[in-house]
Amino acid sequence: MEKGAKEYLVTVMLLLAVGVQAQEKGATLEGNIQVSNSELAGIHVQNVTTKKATITDGYGFFALAVHLNDTVLFSSVQLKKKEIIITQAILKSKRLIVPLEEVENELDEVVVMPYNLSGDLSKDASGLKPSVVSSSTLGLPNTHVVKMTYNERKLLEADRGTMIKVLPLGFAINTHKILNRISGRTKMLKERIIREEKNNVVEELLAYYPDSIITKNLKIPDLQLHEFIYFCEVDDDFNALMKSGNQLIIWEFIENKSKIFLKNNKRD
Repeated sequence: MEKGAKEYLVTVMLLLAVGVQAQEKGATLEGNIQVSNSELAGIHVQNVTTKKATITDGYGFFALAVHLNDTVLFSSVQLKKKEIIITQAILKSKRLIVPLEEVENELDEVVVMPYNLSGDLSKDASGLKPSVVSSSTLGLPNTHVVKMTYNERKLLEADRGTMIKVLPLGFAINTHKILNRISGRTKMLKERIIREEKNNVVEELLAYYPDSIITKNLKIPDLQLHEFIYFCEVDDDFNALMKSGNQLIIWEFIENKSKIFLKNNKRD
């Protein structure tokens, strides 16, 4: 084989190797499971394609290595199974909100009925006034206190106190706070809280309009639902619309976005 032909063959092989490596390049996907009334800890998250798996923490957060077109399965005894195909949009965002449905419906509140009945139905019927029992009605302490999230507590712990504290006989340096800032832990936790706040906005959207409503009414394919949600989220007007709480305007917004989304996907 001539020298020029050999060089050409080597170049082609190198390009193919780079292409394969690029295709195999994945990302660590950080996500959050959203469930109404079930325990968020210990939900099984499995990359069916690579056979790797993890479980969620007490707040429903998880991290899992994924690649393009991998299938990720979410499962738990008390929840319906759900599969998601990793798309380019999910890889790009590196985060995912996964709303799951419970297998059985549970009562949201306990209703207490008085049963000191006289036996006269006409008299007893008017006196049967159900009362709702909750932490507020019972007057329990800290009922209205907003609970800190897992990442907010971790940030408070990592960045607690002042850098330098003046003492009567000198001063003390807060090495814990300084090391967390130097290592990037404080920055990482702040970024997680920002992502968590964005997740909450998306969770609110899915509370207004569950998966089935979006896929059925807007004709969004099930496997592209999360890609569509991300498509809406990155719009500059999304957060302002969600803060308004006007569900009619929000629906008009996602309806218009669905037309653009479907048109773009059809063109691709």
